[in-house]
Amino acid sequence: MNIDNAYYNKITDKKRQAVLVRSNIERLTSQFFFDKGFIFVEPPILHEAIANKKSEIYLPMYNGMYSLSSSNALFMGMYASEFNKVFTISRCFRDECETLNHLMEFDILETEILNCTMDEMIQLIQSYVKFILDQLLDSSDIKAFFSLLARIRKLKDEFNPRIMTYDEFVSNIYGNDYDKCLNISNVEYLASEYLKDIAIIVDYPTRYATWTSKSKGNGTNITMNLLLPESYGELCEGCERTNDVGLLQNKIHMAKAEPIQWYVDSVRKIQAERCGFGLGIDRLVKWIIGSEKIEDTRFFPRVKLED
Repeated sequence: MNIDNAYYNKITDKKRQAVLVRSNIERLTSQFFFDKGFIFVEPPILHEAIANKKSEIYLPMYNGMYSLSSSNALFMGMYASEFNKVFTISRCFRDECETLNHLMEFDILETEILNCTMDEMIQLIQSYVKFILDQLLDSSDIKAFFSLLARIRKLKDEFNPRIMTYDEFVSNIYGNDYDKCLNISNVEYLASEYLKDIAIIVDYPTRYATWTSKSKGNGTNITMNLLLPESYGELCEGCERTNDVGLLQNKIHMAKAEPIQWYVDSVRKIQAERCGFGLGIDRLVKWIIGSEKIEDTRFFPRVKLED
């Protein structure tokens, strides 16, 4: 059977709820950020290809010039250099196999904010999630589903993330045996099994931090992940960005990533602290509806089948 025929024949009430929740999230997200003075921007879906970039999906056209967007963080930084506070919800693509929390085609909320510290960004993220949960309770679409309404009310009442450092989180799992430690971002759904409550992990080791993040100078970078318990995994990842043009230029040179020179040129114009984060809309929907698999968040999910 054709795969989309199979998906269509497996539409469930859970998937219908997901569509309604997603619709409300899209509307409420715009409301939340517009009310706070953000500008909505639209980064391109086609990115200039960077050879051997992790999880990139390359296109066999124009001599391999383009790949499908896997993240808009650099474009959001450029837009922020022009407009100070920007957000987008856009389609991204990654060549990832694990299907519990990953889709090959997914939606992501991304922001970039000038004159913003890490603490202020964390407060913004928490305010956003609380706003979404609170407003969903008043949605006429949601009120028809009593069990979903009860779950959202429970999530709202229990949303009080504990902030801990990466070392604190890892020590709770492995004790002092750090040689066993893995990058949480790579196994976030497994790491979240150890959580009883929502956690915000800060101060990631530099070796695991995104290359755009700012160093604290002690082997850690100013980064954060919001992890959900019960294998729901990483909902949100962000950092304070570095404005060190020399460092960025060197990293681009080492990665042979000259097509993104424009990013460094835009950073030259920034004379303020800045932060940015990405939050997976599909994962937010999955958590809200209480689904075990992220496939349930779409009528026609795109999941990479393992060989």
